[in-house]
Amino acid sequence: MSGSLSNAQVGAIYDRYGYLLLRRCRLLMRDDAAAAEDALQEAFVKIMLHGGAYAGADDKLRWLYRVVDNCCFDALKRRRGRPESPVEAPERAGADAHPALVERMQAVWALGRLPERERQVAVLAFVDGLSQGEIASEVGWSRQTINKRVQTIRERLGRWLGGGGERG
Repeated sequence: MSGSLSNAQVGAIYDRYGYLLLRRCRLLMRDDAAAAEDALQEAFVKIMLHGGAYAGADDKLRWLYRVVDNCCFDALKRRRGRPESPVEAPERAGADAHPALVERMQAVWALGRLPERERQVAVLAFVDGLSQGEIASEVGWSRQTINKRVQTIRERLGRWLGGGGERG
């Protein structure tokens, strides 16, 4: 199959998964609607260009989530010209923001700081709720390696988010 998809094929993917993908973009982009829509648009350009990989994917939604995750985290990296800190999250969310929104914004900030492969493992474990065996299968590492990485990631995120220790 060709590497790209037709407009009709991309439209069908959008009709079936667009809402789920936009919801994920909003989560990762800290409820910034414009940034979420931009990331989703970028993701669909990639989906159109690399449709052969989509067609060959065993789990289509998981493949789409990976594309969306990468587009969102790339967009967050591009925004790093301004200082990022979880302490800023309440200010961006507003003074009357619900504590759950602030916690989610802080978690996304922390995920964005992880190296790409660790971020992928963290999203699969903590956002998607996959088992360590499923994550190992997804990323091509052993279950033991995933176990160690998840522990390390959990400790690092705990330091960054729990205030217990340095932020760095």
